[in-house]
Amino acid sequence: MAFNFRNKIPKVRFYGASEQEREQKNLQDNIVSRRLIGLLCFVIAVTSVMAIRLGIIQFKQADELAVKLEQYGTTTYTSDAPRGEIVDREYVKLVENTSVICATYYAPKKIDNDVLKESAAFLAKNINIDVNDKKIISDRAKKDYFILAFKDVADGLISDKEKEEIKAQENADKRLYSLKLERITDELISQYMDEATLKYTHFLYLMQNCTSGSSILAEGLTDEEASIIGKNADILPGVTVTTDWARQYSNSTEFASVLGKVTTKKQGLPVELKNELLALGYQNDSRVGTSGLEEQYEDILRGNDSTYTLNYDSSGNPIITSTKAGTAGSNIRISIDWELQQLANQKIEEELKACNSSNKYFNKMFFILMDPYTGEIIVMAGKTIDKATGEVSDYASGNYLDANKIGSTIKGGSIYTGFKEGVIGPNTSFVDEPIKIKGTKAKKSWKSFGTINEVDALAYSSNVYMFRIAMLLGGANYVYDGPLKINEEAFDTLRNDLGELGLGVKTGLDVSNEALGYRGKQRTGGLLLDAMIGQYDTYTNIQLAQYACTLANGGKRIQPHLLLDSYTTDEDGEIQVNYEANTNVLDDVSNQATAFSQIKQGMRACVTRTEGTAHSWNSKPYVTYAKTGTAEDYTTDDGKTGTTDYPNHLQIGYVQTTEDSRPEVAFACMSYRQTTATSGSSSAPIVAQAVIDRYWEKYHSTN
Repeated sequence: MAFNFRNKIPKVRFYGASEQEREQKNLQDNIVSRRLIGLLCFVIAVTSVMAIRLGIIQFKQADELAVKLEQYGTTTYTSDAPRGEIVDREYVKLVENTSVICATYYAPKKIDNDVLKESAAFLAKNINIDVNDKKIISDRAKKDYFILAFKDVADGLISDKEKEEIKAQENADKRLYSLKLERITDELISQYMDEATLKYTHFLYLMQNCTSGSSILAEGLTDEEASIIGKNADILPGVTVTTDWARQYSNSTEFASVLGKVTTKKQGLPVELKNELLALGYQNDSRVGTSGLEEQYEDILRGNDSTYTLNYDSSGNPIITSTKAGTAGSNIRISIDWELQQLANQKIEEELKACNSSNKYFNKMFFILMDPYTGEIIVMAGKTIDKATGEVSDYASGNYLDANKIGSTIKGGSIYTGFKEGVIGPNTSFVDEPIKIKGTKAKKSWKSFGTINEVDALAYSSNVYMFRIAMLLGGANYVYDGPLKINEEAFDTLRNDLGELGLGVKTGLDVSNEALGYRGKQRTGGLLLDAMIGQYDTYTNIQLAQYACTLANGGKRIQPHLLLDSYTTDEDGEIQVNYEANTNVLDDVSNQATAFSQIKQGMRACVTRTEGTAHSWNSKPYVTYAKTGTAEDYTTDDGKTGTTDYPNHLQIGYVQTTEDSRPEVAFACMSYRQTTATSGSSSAPIVAQAVIDRYWEKYHSTN
């Protein structure tokens, strides 16, 4: 019998080092496997969530996100809306806006420079621009164009040594460019750049430097030129025909210096105000008032800007979309009567031209007509003449920018000072006889009047009477041909008192800049006497007018103003007033009633008495109170003192219906260094009477 012991004997397994190693490895594999499975599950879960989210976005939020994408890829720009108009007191338009057709460039993306050159060549051939008009191409722009067109020539203006020195400095490129600009002369530009080259380079420069937004290439296109651009849009990428506005003045020269100026889009913001205006929401190319009323009332005249977006199609061509319509600025109505203003301009120009050859220095003249109770300026005319050519130019702003000696028109203020300071009273008399200060020529009136009072002194324009007030004011002990010692504070007293009436102080006129005039620094007895007759300090014509108003209304210094109100017009053409100017009293010395009463009598006597210096007003249908002035001036061409007098001639005053009614208008007129007029020696009464005669015809009411 056979036995199978092999099968019955159990297997013996040894558990050694190799078995332990194998078991450990299996354990680690299991752990890694479990972690991989967990990670895989996490990835699958996250992917599922993302897929679901993507699906939601794809099907539910696609439109919303498309809009956001378009917004993020779109740039918004602003365009300044038309400014408000400026009209006279009767709504005659003085400044308005006119529509102009423009060639405007919106920069495409990634446009080739050769394409720009082709566009510039086409525009230069078909669009007419005046290359000599500095508003279109300035002298600086011509130099920029020269550097662009003739780079090698411009580079050759700087030596290699200079280039090396500059390259070692900070902002080397900017310094090199500035040096090129300095060395490009007008002769060099004329030598290299003809009209065609300038036109071509003008268009090319503007397009090359417009990398975003827009740039106006040409303004005032004709219909034919606009049509040419429209028909050739396919070869003029980014160039399109647009409409814009430009400031238009009813008369390009009359009253222009007061109305002011507005920058063009090309000029943009003034450098000195750029940061301030940008902070207020202006753009670099915004148009802004820079002088006169355009600057003074910028906040009213400026409109609310329109906005547009600029994005691009798949070919990089710009797409312009309007997003907000702008609104025009408010209009302003000023106090000027344009009919009377034109008459004053005409009369002044006639006098300047007719008297040009017979007067050595007479080259400017001013006239103002004002309401003495409200401060409204009805006329503000001024002109200058070129003595060599005879060309007359507007200088209305000279009424508040040009200061001159005013002669005897100051004497009402001198009488006021005497009364206020208690050195004279009603019917105070002095003997009109020459005054002699040691070491100087005798000072006297134009004739000796004997014993006179303050009314006589104004009627006959006595200098000596005013000298006596000055000596009393300064505490002088006058002895004929002796020294005249005074208290120097008398100058301050006189100037303060005159300032209460409007002389030697700024009037507050609503313009951006107003001259004060010259105040002499030396303080001697003789100069105090000179100051008392208007032969020392200088004053502007607007100060004279304010002073005349103070005398007319009995002691209230009224702030003069040009603005009457601002308004808009609704769809039915009805005027909606937004703001009205108020009367502003700057000083009130009406408690000096006696002084003003005596001054008024003297100004009336100046007209009614046969020897009165303003007797030519006596035959008018209205009652006139006036004072003349003749300010001596012996200055020669070389600034020295000569022997011949070329005096300023002045007249101030006011008119009313009867002696018992209240004044209607006050006036001030000055002709500079005049010796002969078309009638007599002064053009001042000729102009003043012509304007006031017409005023009376137009406005006078018997009510």
